[in-house]
Amino acid sequence: RHGFTLVELLVVIAIIGVLIGLLLPAVQQAREAARRMSCSNNVRQLSMATLNYESAYKVLPPGWNTHGTFWSAMILPQIEQSSLFSTLIFAESGMGNWDNPASPNYRACQTPISLFQCPSCPYLAPTNYNGIERRVPVSYRANGGSRVSSDDASTRTIVNTQSFEERNLDGAMFGCSKIRLRDFVDGLSRTVMFGESRTDPDFGKDGQGMDWWAFGGPQVDPCLCDGSSAGTEFTEAAGSMFMQPNTAVLTPAANGYLMEVAFGSFHIGGTMFGKADGSVIFVSDNTDIRVIRATGSRNGSESLDFDQ
Repeated sequence: RHGFTLVELLVVIAIIGVLIGLLLPAVQQAREAARRMSCSNNVRQLSMATLNYESAYKVLPPGWNTHGTFWSAMILPQIEQSSLFSTLIFAESGMGNWDNPASPNYRACQTPISLFQCPSCPYLAPTNYNGIERRVPVSYRANGGSRVSSDDASTRTIVNTQSFEERNLDGAMFGCSKIRLRDFVDGLSRTVMFGESRTDPDFGKDGQGMDWWAFGGPQVDPCLCDGSSAGTEFTEAAGSMFMQPNTAVLTPAANGYLMEVAFGSFHIGGTMFGKADGSVIFVSDNTDIRVIRATGSRNGSESLDFDQ
């Protein structure tokens, strides 16, 4: 009779095991490449939607306003979400509060939209947070500037930096901002408008959570947009280019407030950013901090760019 000996069978099993061992990393890399491409497409679409908003209203949407409404709510019609936009209440009233379960604003915060979520992020499941049940996390934030190191002036740990309470920031979108494309004197292709963020609502340090959200926030309202201490948690809508992206991973000893303002991602080796001209770039974790900060400012007269 013809058949396999035990030795032959073991050799075949060993060969199959080696092949699987070689194949699995390649499959994982291919999947991550696809996820990174999808993330890049998300950033590009958000950038183009924001530019379309500017074309219609002659100004970029604010990072957030006095009602606690984020830029992501403002551009809903530009991303084919007019039906959701029409349900929102932009008024300081009980039904307009973001943490009122009876409000359509509350329900909007429970609505997942894939365009706001990077497929590489493992922490995008709805979660109960800041008075909103099943709140949907997002992966992208507006660039608030190159000098912000904290939400509030009272929690700044680095001298000669700014907080998101202030009005004179040098980014693309921040509190009650009214930035126009002509205000990007450094050049649209040299200034970041959006950045990916390393979302993980379960991780916290120094009382700060790495949580980013869409449409609006109950803690941001009532922001007075006058430099006062009213409102907080503005980092839910915007990040800062003051810190190296992926600070939470690269510098685990850093202060939680600095981790919170920093951009970042779950991609290997870098973070996705969208420039003000609509282009998208994957920025390496090894990029010089001077370049990071230069591209975070719209009017700092810096000549540095990511390709230098």
